[in-house]
Amino acid sequence: MRFIVTRKEFIKKSTALGIGAPFLSILLDSCSKEDILFPDFEVNFSGKVIVIGAGAAGLTAGYLLDKYNINFQIIEAAPVFGGRLKRADNFTDFPIDLGAEWIHEDPSVLARLISDPSVDENIEIITYSPETIYNWKDGKLKKHNWSANFYSEYKFKSTTWFGFFERFIVPNISDRIVYNSPVSEIDYSSDKVIVKNTAGDIFEADKVLVTVPIKILQTESINFVPALPSVKKAAIDSVEMPDGIKVFIEFSKQFYPDILFTDRLLSAAWSEDKLFYNAAFRKDSDKNILGLFAIGKKASVYSNLETDDEIITNILNELDTIFDGKATRFYLNHIIQNWSKEPYIQGSYSYVFNQSESATIAKLKAPLDNKVYFAGEATSSDNGATVPGAGESAYSVIEVILKE
Repeated sequence: MRFIVTRKEFIKKSTALGIGAPFLSILLDSCSKEDILFPDFEVNFSGKVIVIGAGAAGLTAGYLLDKYNINFQIIEAAPVFGGRLKRADNFTDFPIDLGAEWIHEDPSVLARLISDPSVDENIEIITYSPETIYNWKDGKLKKHNWSANFYSEYKFKSTTWFGFFERFIVPNISDRIVYNSPVSEIDYSSDKVIVKNTAGDIFEADKVLVTVPIKILQTESINFVPALPSVKKAAIDSVEMPDGIKVFIEFSKQFYPDILFTDRLLSAAWSEDKLFYNAAFRKDSDKNILGLFAIGKKASVYSNLETDDEIITNILNELDTIFDGKATRFYLNHIIQNWSKEPYIQGSYSYVFNQSESATIAKLKAPLDNKVYFAGEATSSDNGATVPGAGESAYSVIEVILKE
C-alpha cells in the first residue's frame, strides 16, 4: 500500500477518462503546478520523422515538427484522428466528449499547448462547480451538497478536446496523416528505420516516435526488430491500463443530482472509479443529459457485456433502483463509448504503476538506439492520464530529437 501520494497519482486516482472528482481542484491549488511551456529551441536535425498514432501526443508532435519545418508523416491505425479524443455531434444540442472531457489545468494550458496566447480569447470555458452532490451506498441515497464548496473544474462550453485539436492543431498537418494504417513492425536494425503496416506498405524515416496507448505495446501488436530490451518490456507490462467506458443518456426530466457517486464520498476518489454526472451543466441547453464514466472493475461490469442494449439495460436498472424507477420512465436516448472494445485503444489510460513510477517512466521514454522514441500520457512525468500530459510528453521528445 502506498502512503505517499504524488500530485500525479492524485490526478490519476481522481480522474477517469477526463472527469474530475471532488476536492481535486482545491487540493491541486496547494500543490506545485508545472506549466507546459513550448519555448523555441535550437534545431540540429534535418531528416525525416515518422509519428505512429494520431492521438493527443501524436498530433502535438506533428504540430511541433511542422512548426520547425521538419519532414514528417503521422501513421494512424484508425480512419480518424484523435485516439482517446472523440466527439459526438448529433446526440444532443451540444457536442459530447466521448473521451477526454475535463481540462484539469488552468485554461491557459490551451494557449501553452500551441504557443498562442490568443487562444484563450477564442474558446468559451465554463467552471464545473456542481450544486448537488449525492452518493448511493448500502441502499441509501444521501445528499452531500456541502462538498460542492470544494469542487471546481474547467471544461469546454461549446466545443470539446477533439474540437480544440481539430481547430488549432490538425489544419496545419492534415495532409501529413495516413489513416487506416495499423503498424505491424518497426525495424530499427539499420541506418534508416523501416515501418511496415498490416497491408504491407513500407515507410522509411531517420527517427520514429511511437505514441500508441500503452495497451497496444503490452499486446505486442507492433513487432520491434531488434526486439524490445527486456528492461523496457518489463516497464511496459508493469503499467495498468484497465477497462474504460463512457455513456450518455437523455431523459425527458432531470431526476438526478449534478454528481452521483456509487460509493462513500471520500473513498470514491481512491477506489476504482465510477461516477454519474450532469453532462448538460452550464451548457446553455434545456436537454437532460446524464453522463456515466467507469474505469477498472467497475467499467468491466459494462464493457464485458456483449451488446450496447445489455449495457444500457444494466445502467437503467441500476438507476431505477436508486431513483424509484424514474430512469426507465423518463428515458429517451443514449450513446455508448466502450473504450475497451476500441481495437487500437483497448482500455482507458495508464492508471497504476506497479513499480517505481519515476523509474518506470524513464524506462518507457528511453529511446532505442537513438532511432525509436516513445511518448504519450503514460510517459508524462507530471501530468499523466491527461491531454496536457500527452502534449507535454510529445514536446519533451521532439525537443530531444531536434537537438541531436
